[in-house]
Amino acid sequence: MGEKTYRFVSRPYQGNLPKIEKLSDTPLKTVQIITEISAEVYYLNRLLWSVGIGIGVGALLSIIAGYALARRALIPIQKAWDKQQQFIADASHELRSPLSVVQGQTQLLLRHPDHTIEEESVPISAILKETKRMSNMVSGLLLLARGDSHEEVIICKPVRVDGIIKEIAQNMEPIMDYKQLRLQLHVEGTEFLINGAEDRLIQLFMILMDNAIKFTPEHGQIDLECVRQGKSVVVTVKDNGAGISERDLPLVFDRFYKGDSARDRGDHGAGLGLSIARWIVDQHQGSVHISSEVGHGTSVTIRFPMLVR
Repeated sequence: MGEKTYRFVSRPYQGNLPKIEKLSDTPLKTVQIITEISAEVYYLNRLLWSVGIGIGVGALLSIIAGYALARRALIPIQKAWDKQQQFIADASHELRSPLSVVQGQTQLLLRHPDHTIEEESVPISAILKETKRMSNMVSGLLLLARGDSHEEVIICKPVRVDGIIKEIAQNMEPIMDYKQLRLQLHVEGTEFLINGAEDRLIQLFMILMDNAIKFTPEHGQIDLECVRQGKSVVVTVKDNGAGISERDLPLVFDRFYKGDSARDRGDHGAGLGLSIARWIVDQHQGSVHISSEVGHGTSVTIRFPMLVR
């Protein structure tokens, strides 16, 4: 037989059991009770084991869930960290080239301290060009950094987009003639009002026009269009230049990204123009879409919500 468990209780008799007292010839002094509690002990032990296992499993699940939630919460932080590291690496890479040019040309100037400015016009011109390039890059980086931290505030007011487009087309005519390009302007209607900042809109359209001119060969054509579609003003800049590959198209708005066409043409831009353009569009509650085909050109379409008087 298996082992059994008993419980023994002994208490002084207090005269509260008269029936049992009659059965005894001697006075009762102590009452003792013995009962078997094997079943109770068995189930109590099982309960204790179940509680212990439950606590252990619960603790393990809590650790796993906490780890998973912590990993999930750290994903945005890790992405931001990786993005910052990539940003620093790209900025350092882009600044290294102009700094090397400035350093090299300066060393050339120091070799001939007796030369006049006219005699050293070539290295001085190169230094000025690279300095301007670095200045533009730093200005773009500062704008994007302030935009990311929401420190850059755009003060909006009613602005005529059609007027801005016509002014840009007029200002671009000398450059288009110099590059031997044709500019086709199409503004459908007048009084295209949106809520925006005129200086930022000019910067936006100049970025798009500059890209179109940069990647369009001689005797090519650039179309600049401003039309109304429903409750929106749609501005399109289209060229028949080099185009963008399908692989590069999703990445054109990334900072410092320059596609194969830019490298093939020896372009020295910093790759910040379209990043700034998208930021300006976002600040005006607009949308931007780029479609392109290699060898057939690129079309950039921007849509702004229109102010209705």
